[in-house]
Amino acid sequence: MSSSSSLNIVAIIPARGGSKRLAHKNIHSVCGKPMIQYSIEACKKSAYNIMPWVSSDDGATLEIALGCCAGTILRPARLAGDDVFKMAAVRHAAMVIEGTQLVLPDMCISLQANNPQITAEHIDAGITKLINCKLSEVFSVDSLLNQNGIFRIMKWPHVFQEDLSTNCGVVICDIIDVHTIDDVKDIERIWGER
Repeated sequence: MSSSSSLNIVAIIPARGGSKRLAHKNIHSVCGKPMIQYSIEACKKSAYNIMPWVSSDDGATLEIALGCCAGTILRPARLAGDDVFKMAAVRHAAMVIEGTQLVLPDMCISLQANNPQITAEHIDAGITKLINCKLSEVFSVDSLLNQNGIFRIMKWPHVFQEDLSTNCGVVICDIIDVHTIDDVKDIERIWGER
């Protein structure tokens, strides 16, 4: 793998418009910013060269992503239902991105839109572990070491693999997964106490 300064990394942020518990969850305001903006900014503040892309079926979400200088991918309706696995949307986005690149990316990060506490340091810890331990994938876990889906970092070919790689590792990223207005209030309370 190339040196870290020359790695070409893309982050795909799946952010469909439908949300049952909190309407327009991914663009809901948290401390004055659309929630998805925190994920985009974490990529841009990384020590690595990460280009964030947002995959959504929702025009308002894509407009916010453009305003944050992220790439945008209009997700087809067949990949926007409640029963669609996140990786199906990520693979679709990865195929679109492949069509825009002269050189294939080295890595892909599947990054959730609804974790406003995410930081560049969280993401960088995962990338660094993948590189230093020569892994194929790294995914986030909570403090009890349970997978939490906040991010999954993969070498590019593994994006298209149907199963989880056997050569994978984990990093702890113990932050709030926002699904309800109470989750938003919890984060705003925690940030207000800093």
